[in-house]
Amino acid sequence: MSKYQGHFISNHPEPLMKEDVLPNKGVIVDKADHSFYVEDASGSGAYIFLGVVFSAITIYPLYKYNLKEGGILYVLFIILLLISLFMIFYGIFANKEYKKVILDRMNGTITYPDSFFRKPLKGKFKDLKVIISISGGDGYSTKEYLKFVNTFSPRLVDSLKTVSYDDPYQHWSFMVWYMDKNRPLPPGTAFDEYRQQDFERRKEEGFPKPLYPSRFETPEATPAQQRERKKIGGW
Repeated sequence: MSKYQGHFISNHPEPLMKEDVLPNKGVIVDKADHSFYVEDASGSGAYIFLGVVFSAITIYPLYKYNLKEGGILYVLFIILLLISLFMIFYGIFANKEYKKVILDRMNGTITYPDSFFRKPLKGKFKDLKVIISISGGDGYSTKEYLKFVNTFSPRLVDSLKTVSYDDPYQHWSFMVWYMDKNRPLPPGTAFDEYRQQDFERRKEEGFPKPLYPSRFETPEATPAQQRERKKIGGW
């Protein structure tokens, strides 16, 4: 397991485009404005699909080859079938509102899914523990994943929550940037209509210094706004 990632903007995130947010395309992002960013993390369709596929794979040999009841293969296929049926049940009946990642920019909190039917976990974003998990064998790596450690309700035995299968450093940098309410909103047309309102709020507050560090500049939307921020806030 990798060490915890710091709350640091290390990479330029991919711009979040308006067409990727509901009511447009909305495959993953349910909401994105100056106060809340909400991702659908249910994966319900994937659970149902995999459950149906594995059910078919396990049912077929049970009938095709008339496996002997009580035999090792028979017991194995029955266990796999039960797991497949549970995946379908979970995909259909899990509370979709529990399966969202919610970033509350103004209050500095994050809400994200717990395991299976449990209620979501919620706490201060600054306290969230995150790792970059690497899969692979000896001497090589194949994939990196962004994962949340169960920071807000630790248990003796717990699992990590995978929140990104793409570039984990970009995804984490996006989250840190968005949750730094003293910085401008991250890049992308999804936030364009909220930039002026967010700018005016920060101006009224005197452009306080950023909450989290960044290895590159995060300027305002226009040069005029940038000059005003530097004059008032000094950064």
